[in-house]
Amino acid sequence: MTVIYMPKQSNGTVHSSKDLNQLIEYVMNPEKTNDFEYVSGQNILDIHSTCDEMLATRTMAIALKNKPRKNEIYGYHFVQSFSPDDHLTPEQAHEIGLKTMKEYLGSSAEFIIATHTDKPHLHNHIVLNATNPLTLNKFHQNKNDLERLKEISDKISKEYGCKIIDRPND
Repeated sequence: MTVIYMPKQSNGTVHSSKDLNQLIEYVMNPEKTNDFEYVSGQNILDIHSTCDEMLATRTMAIALKNKPRKNEIYGYHFVQSFSPDDHLTPEQAHEIGLKTMKEYLGSSAEFIIATHTDKPHLHNHIVLNATNPLTLNKFHQNKNDLERLKEISDKISKEYGCKIIDRPND
C-alpha cells in the first residue's frame, strides 16, 4: 500500500537555507540509506553538494529574475511510504519514487530522493528545490496538484504490484 504526502509539521515546505540543509542531511542519512546507496537526484551534479546546488539555483534566480520575499519557500518535502506487505526491495521503492517524481515534475526540476530502509516500511523522502533551474520560476502546488501526484504514485506503484488505498473523490 503506497501513500504519498507532505509532512504535517512543516506542511512540506522549507523556509530557510538552514532548514533546507538540515532536511537534506536528515533524508540522506547514511544509516537510513545504506551508506547513500539509495540516494539519487535529478539535475544535481553531486548528491553530497545538493544544498549548495539548490541554493546556487535560487541565487541565480534572484540575480536574474526574482526578488527574495519574506517567508520565501526554499524547498518542498514529500514522503512516499510503502507497506511491508508489498514486499518491495529498496531498489524498487527507489525506482517507484524516481518515476513518480519525474512524471509529476518533468525533467527540469531539481530534486533528490532518498529511500530509507531503517523501518519495517520502506519510504522515500523527496526534497524538491522550490526554484526550477531551467526556468528560474518558483514551483507552486495546489490541492489539485497534490491529488495528481497521488494518482501518479498510485499508478506507478500498482505497476510494481503494490496495493492502492481507495481514496474518496473530493
